[in-house]
Formats: sequence, structure tokens, C-alpha cells
Amino acid sequence: MVESLPRHYAFPPSYERRSSYMASLRLFCFPLSIFVTFCCADLTAADDSDASAAITAGQQEFFEKEVRPVLVQRCYECHAGDEVNGGLLLDSKAGVLNGGDSGASVVAGKPDQSLLIEAVRYKNRDLQMPPQNRMPDAEIAVLEKWVAMGAPDPRTDAVSSGAKPTGMSIEDGREFWSFRPVASPDVPEVEHTEWVRNPIDAFILSKLEAAGLQPAPRADKRTLIRRVTFNLTGLPPTPEEVDAFLADESEDAFTKVVERLLSSPQYGVRWGRHWLDVARYADSNGLDENLAHGNAWRYRDYVVNAFNSDKPYDQFVVEQLAGDLVPNATAETKTATGFLVLGAKVLAEPDMEKLVMDTIDEQLDTFGKAFMGMTVGCVRCHDHKFDPLKQEDYYALAAIFKSTRTFVEEGRGAIKYWHEYSFATEEELAKLKVVDAEIAKLKSAAASFKNKAIAKVRDDARSKATEYLMAATTFDPSMALSQVTAIAKPLGLHPRILHHCRLHLDYNRDDPFFAPWHLLASSGGAEAVEQHYRARFAAASGATSGGDIPAIEIEEAKRALNDLSGFLAVPPKVEYAFDDATLQEYYKLEEAARVKESNAPDEPAAMGVSEQETLAELPIHIRGSHLNLGEPVAREFPIVMRASTVRPVFPKSQSGRLQLANWLVNTQHPLTARVFVNRVWGWHTGRGIVGTTENFGRLGDRPSHPELLDWLARSLMENGWSTKDLHRLILTSNTYQMASTHPDGDQAAEQDPENLLLWKFRMQRLEAEQIRDAVLAVSNRLDMSIGGKSVPLRNRQFVFNHTSVDHTKYDSLRRGMYLPIIRNNLYTMFEQFDFPDPTMVTGHRNETVVAPQALLMMNSDLIMDSANALAATVTSQASGNADRVRIAYEGTLNRPPRDEEIARALAYVDEFTAQRVSATGIDEMAEIEAWSLLCQSLFASNEFIYVR
Repeated sequence: MVESLPRHYAFPPSYERRSSYMASLRLFCFPLSIFVTFCCADLTAADDSDASAAITAGQQEFFEKEVRPVLVQRCYECHAGDEVNGGLLLDSKAGVLNGGDSGASVVAGKPDQSLLIEAVRYKNRDLQMPPQNRMPDAEIAVLEKWVAMGAPDPRTDAVSSGAKPTGMSIEDGREFWSFRPVASPDVPEVEHTEWVRNPIDAFILSKLEAAGLQPAPRADKRTLIRRVTFNLTGLPPTPEEVDAFLADESEDAFTKVVERLLSSPQYGVRWGRHWLDVARYADSNGLDENLAHGNAWRYRDYVVNAFNSDKPYDQFVVEQLAGDLVPNATAETKTATGFLVLGAKVLAEPDMEKLVMDTIDEQLDTFGKAFMGMTVGCVRCHDHKFDPLKQEDYYALAAIFKSTRTFVEEGRGAIKYWHEYSFATEEELAKLKVVDAEIAKLKSAAASFKNKAIAKVRDDARSKATEYLMAATTFDPSMALSQVTAIAKPLGLHPRILHHCRLHLDYNRDDPFFAPWHLLASSGGAEAVEQHYRARFAAASGATSGGDIPAIEIEEAKRALNDLSGFLAVPPKVEYAFDDATLQEYYKLEEAARVKESNAPDEPAAMGVSEQETLAELPIHIRGSHLNLGEPVAREFPIVMRASTVRPVFPKSQSGRLQLANWLVNTQHPLTARVFVNRVWGWHTGRGIVGTTENFGRLGDRPSHPELLDWLARSLMENGWSTKDLHRLILTSNTYQMASTHPDGDQAAEQDPENLLLWKFRMQRLEAEQIRDAVLAVSNRLDMSIGGKSVPLRNRQFVFNHTSVDHTKYDSLRRGMYLPIIRNNLYTMFEQFDFPDPTMVTGHRNETVVAPQALLMMNSDLIMDSANALAATVTSQASGNADRVRIAYEGTLNRPPRDEEIARALAYVDEFTAQRVSATGIDEMAEIEAWSLLCQSLFASNEFIYVR
């Protein structure tokens, strides 16, 4: 029950805030109340079998793919095996935890307190590792993230610096369950044959009966239509659709609902979103140069159309890997290859070869997880630690992608652009040329103003060079900037330049021009400094002849004055360099250019790969470095699968991507069909038959129903790789149609607490987009239009400006599928409700229950505005309050309210409106406000955001 709400509770913005809201809302204590919803939710839908493990599968993968290569490449030379510099070993977990002569190297969860992180950041001049050169920012970020997550480390024994980790042998690998050919299992015989509606039920019931368990009864019709409608379209059923299903008493009533939903365009939106999780889709690059993927939406629309048209999955796979190489390639098939380009890239990497190999690594990692459920990316530096994948396998595949063009031949400036296919006409290109010129003119105006303003600041500083050196004698280099400002302002000096000047003097004591300053400052102070330096600066600037000052000292003064990074260096950030008036004028000019660019049309084009010079082989990169090459490896497929699949001949004139794609979808391939049907099963039931959807290797989960997995995989292939047929098979089974409660639930839970045997349906929380879309749909605000660009940025435009402000807006009422996905800055509602990391392949989303989710449901404008809209609908459709309660419940929860719920709701509305009675009568807005809060409470309830 709701005893009280936080005082920061935000009411609908269109209404005056009510001081009496807490007392009123206490009366509305129906069980689906706001805060208890999230703090006391039934979490059976969100349990995680790996939660208690010391190291989760995701953490293990992160270590193997990201952390270990950095440690091997940057640290093992001095801190592994027999090399124990500083008493520190980093080649084992124990070594990391024990630390060295300086103490513990890592404080788990606290990067800022960890010596390892302090050393690699290079901010402490007495502790800098590696000693030769600072590590790249991306590698430092990996170590920071690792320590922040608690420094999970699967290593046990230390290894010598030259040793390679050894995983599963090829022979053992071929006997491992996921590498065996897809079997053709017989449908098992069961005792209770009446429960079996199709073979899926027989496989499930067989295991239940063997365990002495019985399946849950069939869910009621209201539950079923809500479940399947959310499942297939991501939206709630309308009250009319519910009524029609309840009225249909035919045996195939549910089948007709399934067919209707599969025919809806909204089906492709929902299931396309599932695939975009796998494809790590985003509308921006992220990482160092967060440029807009202005044409990524074409790939997104390709995916939606593919699901709506039931494009065979094998064709879907081939087009994404080699759509430019298929016979009679079209704009559509070329657009499909955006799959390979969508990943985050370090676009400003100066070493082009490193950028290419890092991008290939990301593509191989995505390819392996998405289509084979294998962590191929872990094999860049060494043989796989656990699975039968060799380093040779990695570079045999990498040779295929090295022959593929992902970047344009010439990047613009330091940034390397991704390859795109242009579909523009000559007329469109001519118009774009005019627009580009207008944008360039505005950018040039802003840049010109900036350069002139910086030159003015620099000239002013040079004219006061002596004054800066004099002022520097009055404070210590450790003085805070705020204190320096107090000194600089009265003297007409720039505070940051003065602060830098003092530090520069301290760091350059051996500089022949500045060495006298320290002696003069300590003996004669500012007057002595002035006497020595003013004459030299005057001579250097040509104001005087210099008299008897040595020529070499005049040259040193010129050098000091003209050194842009010297003692009078202007702060590089305009926020620090300019005064307020200058800064605002610069912002105004820059903003005009940004707005013009944001609103400019894009060249009709699609992200995608193409071919370049074919490489027959690629050298192994020792420790993953392109600077340390080993033996060349020819294009090939992983050794462990060569015996069970047909190896094609790679053409000399092509990369081999088409052959790779065709190999993947060959019916002899042991992984492709298994991985896909496992994901589809998980998207329907809440958990894959293999819980680790991206890892079918040794560290992954074993299948709970291996025979069913193979039967589904074979069925998919036998039915022409039709996803919709797979849906029909799963959805029409009694397994899918079970209730989420069980009459003997306690006993069953004791025997199978994770419900791996599926003795009941797993209750599932709606995903972030579903919650948002359902709120909008129920309140009649949802725009269900399909397709088109949605990110309000021009292609390759920077997402963040000088103030690091993301101008992307999320006020669109279109479906969540069409909201921008900005890497590094996700939409708040998505982030709070476990939207996946758009840089990673995700086949199963996490489900967390945390307090900020409740606060969002109480304070979000989206929720409050929708509650207002629903309240207006409820009050306009019925005059009686009891009928209004029924309309609200049937619209949000797809069921009528119980008598006690009606009574509580009416009591709440009456009490709330009664509190607004004044000498002039009842507040006209009190009634609609009460209904708005009631609707908002329903939105925030468990029953609304969970499907059971």
C-alpha cells in the first residue's frame, strides 16, 4: 500500500500542484500501487542464474577479449613469468591482487584508488607505465572499466610471457555438443498424450514427467491475447480485440489471433527490434568521434521489412554478410551489408592499418556471436582459452574481411569515414552541393571569429609578457585557479594564462631563458624580474634595438613569445580562453552552423561494405599487433568445423564473404540454425534453451532441452528457414499457452527453482520500448507510422558540440523503434529499463528492478502527459465513475476491475475532489486531476509492465 510518496513527486504539468496530494493518494490503496510496484515486484521473471557466480559469463568474455590482450601486449614484458620488475606480476589473479613493492595494484571497484590505473593514466610523473610510452586512451578505458566492475579475473596460475593459453582440442571440440551436426531426434513418447498439441509439447512434457512434474494449466484467454500481442507486436491488445477473442469460441480462435498479428506491419517493428539488438544497431558511432549514422535507418528499415515479408533466414544472413556480392545485387541487398559497418569505431585513429584491424576484430566478434554463438573475437591475440578456436582460425577469417572495404579510400582529415552506397541522382547531388556550401560558409564564419578572438587573446598576453612574469612571483605553483584569478583580474591578466605561466616556469627550470627568473624572483621579486625581462621582450618585439643585450638572449625572448605552447599559451578550450561576451558571440555563430547542418538533407545513401583488392592470405598478428607479424594464413573456416561442413573454393577476384555466408547457411552447419531458433525461443518464453544466447562454447550454458533445440533447428531448415512458421509452431503449443502460476508451484520450484524444465510460463517484464509504446497506445497518443529517418542529425555530423550537449530529442510519439539510439548518451527511459549496450551483440536483455525506474514512472513527462490523455478519454466516454474505472482498467490491464478495486478507486476520487471544495465550490480541475493520477498509478503497476 502507498503510505506516502516522495515530496518531489511531479504532477502533470498542465495542472496546478496540489498540496494535499499525499493525504488523498493514501486513500487510493489498490494493490497495484506505484512505489511498491518496483520495490516489492515478483521477480520470478527476472531471475538470473549467473547472478551469484564469482565471475559472470559477460565479465569473463570482457576479460578475455579486452583486458587480457592489453595486459599481454603492454605489461607482460616486465611483469610476467620470470620478469618481476617492482615486485609486481600481472599474469595471474593472485599477482594483480598481491601487487608489488608500491602496494596493491588494484582496488576492486575503485579505479581512482588503484595504482595500476594511476600508472597508465600518466598523470603522476613518478609512476608512469608502460615506461616507454603512454597507452592509447581506448586501452586505458578498458582497464578502468575492468577495475570499476570489480576486476573480475578468471586466471589462476601464472604463465610465462611467451606462453599461450590452451583451450579445448580440435578433437574434443568436434565432440562438443554445439559442434556436432544437427540431429534429427525422434519426438519422445509421453504418458499424458492429451496435453501434446504439437511436437514441442512432447519434448517439454517428456522431461517434466521424468522429473515427476506436471505442466501448469492453460492460461485464461485474457492473459493469452495480452501475452501474444505484446510478444508479436510489442503493443497491448485493444479492448475491442480482447472482446473479439473472448467471443470467439472456435477451436482455432487463438490461431486466428496469431495469424492476424503476424500479418500486422507492427510485427516487423517488434521483431526487427530484436534483431537490431543482435546487430548492435545505433544512430551514432560513439567512442572518440561520435558522428551521426545519418543513413543507418535504411538498414533498420531493411530489417523491419525482412521480418514483415518473412524473408527466409538463410537469405537474411547472406544479404547482411554479402548482399553486394549476391547475383543481381540491388540497393536493398547492398543496404543489408550495413550490418558489418554499424559497429563503433575509433575513427580518429591515426594508424590506418590499426584502425582497419580493430574494425575487422569488431566485425568478426559480431559475426561470431550473431550467427554462430561463438566468441571469435577472443582469438585475436592467442588461441581461445576455452573453445576449439585457434589463432589461425581468426586470421583465416580476418583475411576475408581484410579484402572487404569498410572505409572510404580517403578519410577527411584525421577522421576515417565508413563506406556508403550512394543512390543519389545528379540533380540531388547538385542541390546538396549548394547546401554544403552554405553550411561551409557558416562554419567558416564561426572558425574565423574563433581564430581572430584567440589571436587577440594571444596578442594581449604577449603585450603583457613582463607583467605575467612579475605576477608569477607572487604565488606558488600549487595555488588553486580560483586564488590565481583573484591576483590576475586586478592586473588585467588572463587567470588561466597566468596559472599556466607559473606552472610552465616551474616545469622549465633548465630553460636558459627562464632560469634567471627563479633567481630574480627569490632575490629581488617582481621589480628584479621586470628589470631583466622588459628590455628583452621590447627588443624581441622590435620596440627597441636591445642595446647591449646579447643577441642570443633576444632570440630566446622571440622564441618564448612565439611558442604557442609556451609560458603564454592560450587555453585550448574556448570556454577557458574567451570572456563571456566573446564566448557567447562564438556560440551564436557555431549554433547557426549546427542548426543549418542538422536540418540539411542527407545524400540518399546506405551504410555498407564493398570489395577491395583480394588477399589470399593474412599474416598472424603476434599478440594481436599489426606491427608484429608471423606466418601467413590462407582464407579458411575454423578447423573444428571443416570436417562437418562443405568447404567452398575461394575465388581469386572476391573477398570470400559470399562463400563465408553460404557456408554459414549450409544445412550441414552445426551452429547457424541452432543459434537462431534458440534466440527466437528465448524471445517468446523469456529464456533460450541455451541461456547464453551468444556463447555456445564451453563457458556457455548447456541446453536445457538439447533434443528440442535440434528438432527446432531442423524444422526451421526443412520449412524454408521461415521465421513466421517458427512462430506458429511455438505459439500454438501448449508449452507457450501455459499459465504463469502453478497449483503445485512451491513443490515444483523446490525441485526446479529456475523453471528450466518449463513447468509454467515465465512471467516477463516489458522491455523499455514496450513500456513506452504501451503507455502511448493506451492513451491514444501513439504514432504507428513505419520507416524513415528519425535521428535529427545530418549524416556524419558530430553528435556533441562544444558544450557536450546532445541536441537529439526524444519527444516524438512514434514507436520506440524509431527513437534515435545515440551511443554514449542513450534515452533516459531506455537506459533505466535495461536497453542493451548498442556496441555489443545482445540476444537476451537483462531485467533489473531498481528505484530510479519507479521515480521515472512518477515524474516522466511522457507518463504524466499520457495519464492526462487517458484521463480525458476515460471521463469523456462515461459519465458514471464506476464505468470510468472499468474503462481505465480494461484499457491498461486488459481486464475489468474487481469489485474491491472499483470501491477503492471511487473512494480515492471522491476524497480527492472533496479536498478541493472551497467557498466557491468544487475546483473544476480536481476531478480530471484525480482520474489522471489514477491512470498514472495503473501505468506504474506491476500488472501493466509485466506479461504473465
